[in-house]
Amino acid sequence: MRFNLTLLLLWLAMTSYGQSAPITIDGLFDDWDASLATFNDVPETIAGIDILGFQVTNDDRYLYVHLMLDTEIDLTDNIIPQNLSMYIDVDTDGGTGFPVQPGFGSELGIQFDNLFAYYDVVPSSTVNFYDFGFHPAPTVSSAEFEFAIERNAIPDGINPLFPESTIRITFRELNDGDECPNDNTFFEYTFDETAVPDITPIPIDLQNPDDLRITCYNMLGNGVENGTRQPAFERIVKALDPHILGWSEAGNVSIASMKNLMDIWIPLGTPDGWYLAKDEDLITCSRYPILQEWSSLWRQFPVLIDLPEPYVSDLLFVNAHLSCCGADGNRQDQVDEFVSFWRDAKTSGGIIDLPANTPMVYGGDLNLVGFAQQLNTLVTGDIQDEATYGADEPMDWDGSELTDQQCRHIEARMTYTWSDDGQSYPPGRLDFQIFTNAVMEANASFSLRTTELDPAILSASGLLAGDTYLASDHLPVTVDYSIMQLADSDDDGVPDDFDNCIDNPNPSQADWNENGIGDACEDSDGDGLSDEAELTIFGSNPSLDDTDQDGLTDDLEVNVVGTNPTMQDTDLDGLSDGLEWNYSPEYDPLSEDSDNDGCLDADAFHLLCGDIGGCPGDLDNNGSVDTNDLLTLLSGFGTFCD
Repeated sequence: MRFNLTLLLLWLAMTSYGQSAPITIDGLFDDWDASLATFNDVPETIAGIDILGFQVTNDDRYLYVHLMLDTEIDLTDNIIPQNLSMYIDVDTDGGTGFPVQPGFGSELGIQFDNLFAYYDVVPSSTVNFYDFGFHPAPTVSSAEFEFAIERNAIPDGINPLFPESTIRITFRELNDGDECPNDNTFFEYTFDETAVPDITPIPIDLQNPDDLRITCYNMLGNGVENGTRQPAFERIVKALDPHILGWSEAGNVSIASMKNLMDIWIPLGTPDGWYLAKDEDLITCSRYPILQEWSSLWRQFPVLIDLPEPYVSDLLFVNAHLSCCGADGNRQDQVDEFVSFWRDAKTSGGIIDLPANTPMVYGGDLNLVGFAQQLNTLVTGDIQDEATYGADEPMDWDGSELTDQQCRHIEARMTYTWSDDGQSYPPGRLDFQIFTNAVMEANASFSLRTTELDPAILSASGLLAGDTYLASDHLPVTVDYSIMQLADSDDDGVPDDFDNCIDNPNPSQADWNENGIGDACEDSDGDGLSDEAELTIFGSNPSLDDTDQDGLTDDLEVNVVGTNPTMQDTDLDGLSDGLEWNYSPEYDPLSEDSDNDGCLDADAFHLLCGDIGGCPGDLDNNGSVDTNDLLTLLSGFGTFCD
């Protein structure tokens, strides 16, 4: 009796009355605040993974869990060794379900890396992740995860998953025995039926006619050629009405066939209709001319698109279909290669040169299901194989990271883009659009999943509820972009927001001393010449006001005297430019024989021949031979001249 009382006290200590909350399963965690039911474990020193804690909440449809670890893992794979499991006692009855520990009987048990779940009711069964509506995020490795479990699920087709309002939850890492909560401690959660705010549907139609709509879509095994699936694709493409459409898994679809379909589905009323380019299984369709294409990248296909007005520049669109599944090494090579290509595009030389601030969108089925480093490389430019692909490269034009646009479902707080209830893997986010946020903005974005749309939205868009399910196992991801009209005061092609010299053209953004001020608008040595002029025109030193140390500033030599600021004696007459200029107007620092008497100025200066002027011995040309002339003569006495 004493043992049971102790357990009861522990249960009471760990009981949490739920607080409903609107959670989006996107792998970002910013909607999990401290007010939600939380269990924080005491950090432990163990050989493997330490489970730090978790949070729980719900809405009317899902139970949500936020899990925190001390180590990055891939939740549904074993690329980082782990055997993490979650157990739910759905009726708080220790006598039913699998006995995880005394007083805790788990009806639902999930072994994430083994892609396995059991439903231990009568009769017990093994169930698929789709049988209980399991939606995890992120799909890549992380030390944090969030997932949703459908409250109205009937995993075995007979017994509802959550028959009671209170449940118990525990986690275990079976490789090293870590538990959360620890043994003989229970975490109870009671569902809160308070309604959360309704989700605002994302409009399918383009809201701003000046926006550029881009859609990326994996058609699954040349799907547009399949007679059964083709009508669904037609309805989807018509409803989305993109300006640019990047297809993948179109290896056996010819350009001619795809163009014919696009011209029928969305006729443009122009002589050329749609423009297309293809590389391997990637086809890019564009309403606007494709100026150039690069087919040298592995499973990535950049094309330069000639955007019309009101857009202010061309667009580099990169259609990508990175290697699938467990090929982490291949995917890392591919994204490293793209960062190298993008560095080439932003600098002169190589195979591609783009004007500064050319907008870029990188999208498609990226198959990011392993290490998060692959996504990190795309966003930050952190190359892993620098020996092959060169140094890291800041990805956006202003030196910041690219933006990974989250494309939420139109009427659901989910961001997964792939699901297949015939597979063991749960739904995941595989399809992306990543872009240069410094020069363009995403005004709207969404993943289209017709099975969850309101009938009125389906009807208005010409869609059927089963269209996306029938067409492909991937959802199309769509983003509406505006390309910024950036001010450029000096018309040098560099917008003021990024220009280190706003009022003086400095297209290369040269900054020799790296102080953030462009050479075209800085005079570092205060000599009256810009750093750019000294470096590129006159060859003088921008950190010295008198580069050749001849007594004349560089600006005075260039703009007044006309001498060379890098030569002490421009006319090679034996007298420095400063001495000739400052000594007497009779001496010309640009002429070795100022008075054309056949005698070098230096010889005249040292009285080795006739002096300049009409009064012999009047060395300072003051009209008389006086003490100053004698001192000048004595200063040069004994000098040998050539």
